[in-house]
Amino acid sequence: MITPRITMTRMQFGFNFLLLIAASSINGNQQISKSDALKLTPEEEMAHFVNQSRMVTCSHPDHPEVRLKWRNPKNAIISETKGRVHIEDKGDSLALIFEAIARTDQGNWTCEVDVEGTATATEGRVTVPALRKSFKMIVYEPISFRDTNTVQTAVEDKDATIRCEVKGHPEPSVSWYFNGQPLFFSNNGRYSKLADGMSIKKVVQNDSGEYTCKAFQISATGSSFEEKTIRLNIKHKPYMPPWKKSISDAYGYVGGMVNLTCEATAEPPANFSWSANNKKLTPKSHIIYNGRHVSMLQIMIKTSSIFGKYKCEAKNELGSVTQEIHLKEGTKPDPPSLFQLRGVNSDTLDIDVGATKSHDIPPDPTTVIGYRFELMPTDEYLKSRSWDHASRRDFDVADGATYLLVQLIPDTKYLIRVAARNAAGLSDWTEVKEFSTHPVQPHGTSGSCAQPTDACFKFVWLLAVALPAALSITHHRFADLTKGRF
Repeated sequence: MITPRITMTRMQFGFNFLLLIAASSINGNQQISKSDALKLTPEEEMAHFVNQSRMVTCSHPDHPEVRLKWRNPKNAIISETKGRVHIEDKGDSLALIFEAIARTDQGNWTCEVDVEGTATATEGRVTVPALRKSFKMIVYEPISFRDTNTVQTAVEDKDATIRCEVKGHPEPSVSWYFNGQPLFFSNNGRYSKLADGMSIKKVVQNDSGEYTCKAFQISATGSSFEEKTIRLNIKHKPYMPPWKKSISDAYGYVGGMVNLTCEATAEPPANFSWSANNKKLTPKSHIIYNGRHVSMLQIMIKTSSIFGKYKCEAKNELGSVTQEIHLKEGTKPDPPSLFQLRGVNSDTLDIDVGATKSHDIPPDPTTVIGYRFELMPTDEYLKSRSWDHASRRDFDVADGATYLLVQLIPDTKYLIRVAARNAAGLSDWTEVKEFSTHPVQPHGTSGSCAQPTDACFKFVWLLAVALPAALSITHHRFADLTKGRF
């Protein structure tokens, strides 16, 4: 029992003696003490955003020959010398480099003396204390909108989800607005807030519009605000405008032309088709113009057999709607019997065509309901001898009204013609007349009173009586103001 104890004591003594020799033989018998500290550069803790870069160096100022190593927040040693997170040996320091910071990098990163590496480098002649120093990586993620399309759709009469997935760290708070007005969420309401957006119960067409997803983020270093506007389109079957009747009348005359118009709003836009006598009309045999929510069938009435019932159908994936138009024979109106100039200035011509409005209810289809003017500068007409490029102005009829042709070129001769319009179409054109606009008056000049008309007397009275009186009142008001009475 005594012999083993003696043996252990001798072994321990020998081991301690070897350590003493090793510690006294390196760098002039100097030993690294536990009081020596590692240095991190930069030392301050800084907040970083995702995808930013950063470099932190670790060194032992008193003993640059020691080997160092870095550990991540999970205590794993960083050994990679390339990649998103890696180390680089700078000689007297070891750098930890983040090429693109990620959210998972948040936590404590530790630099420590590589005891085994240092001992190997000095052939085992040194005793190295396990020195460590850490810094805390704080990672913020700015506000971002993921999987958020600026245009989204929903189906009428069904529940809808508007996606707006907001990401960020710290977690942003989110509020919603519809066409600029705030939305309020309740358990029993139509609107519900979701983790990745919001929902609406049984959407209607009035729910279409702009929804704004606003995100607000507060952190220790400040705050940020971002928003995303989403256009919500409601998919629905075609609807005719509320003022349209499912069956309507149209008029034309043999030798004339008529445009039959069919309107229907739909989402997605409807496809229009026309038929007559159960026979489909195609663009190959007829002139058909299609727009986003409208279709127009243009018919040249060559014979009376053209008159009859025409059917328009608007259809999309959600449904269809039809409109029937009865094309009836009417009469061609007579051209205006009166066509004269009533007034003129530098950019306007005032034309009288003897307009008289009918007050019959229902209106007679033969009654004139408007006028069409065509006009073009005389010089332009003489170049082409054609009205193809003439400016066209349409007006509704009104009792005793004259019609202003505005935005004309000063000091220019114009050729003008007029046609009357009733439910069946346009009349023949009147004879062409030429009228001229006035030159532009120089600034500060005025016309003279060549004859003693009422207008001239009023103008003289304005200059002689009204204007001095107004100036006198202004003078007294100014005097009162300077005296503090006003």
